Amino acid sequence: MLGEKSTLLIGATGTWALLLALSRATVLGFGLDPWMFTFLQLISGGIFLLLIARGAEAGSSALRRVDTWAIGAFRVGTAALYMASLLHVDVMQASFFGAIGVPASSLAVWLLFDRRPASGELWGHLPLVAGAAIVASGFDGGFFNPAVGLLLVSSCCVLGANLLAERHPHMQSLGPKTRLRLTGTVLVMTAAGFAAWRFLQSSVDWASPTQGLELGDLLRPELWIAGLGLGITLRGLCTYLGFRAAAVAGTQNYMAATLVLPIMGAVLECAIAWSGYGGWPEFAATDGIGGTLIICGGLVVFLARQRRGTKLQQA
Repeated sequence: MLGEKSTLLIGATGTWALLLALSRATVLGFGLDPWMFTFLQLISGGIFLLLIARGAEAGSSALRRVDTWAIGAFRVGTAALYMASLLHVDVMQASFFGAIGVPASSLAVWLLFDRRPASGELWGHLPLVAGAAIVASGFDGGFFNPAVGLLLVSSCCVLGANLLAERHPHMQSLGPKTRLRLTGTVLVMTAAGFAAWRFLQSSVDWASPTQGLELGDLLRPELWIAGLGLGITLRGLCTYLGFRAAAVAGTQNYMAATLVLPIMGAVLECAIAWSGYGGWPEFAATDGIGGTLIICGGLVVFLARQRRGTKLQQA
């Protein structure tokens, strides 16, 4: 029977893969504004969690904590940059390249929390970095593809948010409503920051993938139905599970679990395409070579951590 850590890791990665696949298929299939689409997901998911968390023990105290606002700021970067990257690459490619977050998280928790990587982990991190580089070389335009920069910064934002969520006292709380309230608060803060960023972008006339859209494009019923629907059903849930997985299993283990996202994302995208509602994911030789290195590296990291866990139990 699966323990709490395994259940949270599987749930977090599964719901996140489903959200990404459905979001990409919806945005590209209906030609929706990805910024407004993401904003609707964030605000509806956050409000929904706040409604079901009424009566939480912590009340509104999360808003008085600096780390809560920092998590929200990191989530703004994650949501904006990752969604923008999916306009240039598919979910599988973005997820494979995101494997660089695994060695980055191991280094971060070592420096910040003094949790030294397990012996032998380095031999897993090297193919992870090499695999991510090979996958990026296969993007349209190679390393000059906008998705490379977008995903690099997005990975840093994901890591920052998870590191803070891991140690946030409200996420460590035994009361589920307190944890839900923190997640809902972060999502609403993220939505507000996301809207402010979009307004700033428009006010200084920065180029964007959605430049030139008219008011009618933002009022399309498909946009609102899909945005609110996915926000209420998946966005809040996957954010909560991700934060909770980082708090219970540790940031480095949560980041390692996301290595299954490329496979899950590809399977889901194929299922959506087979049903006639989305495009088939592209699969180049670089994806196969880089993906193989990433999977092998991930297995080495997993086995190294399992071996250390067994030794600690026997000690």
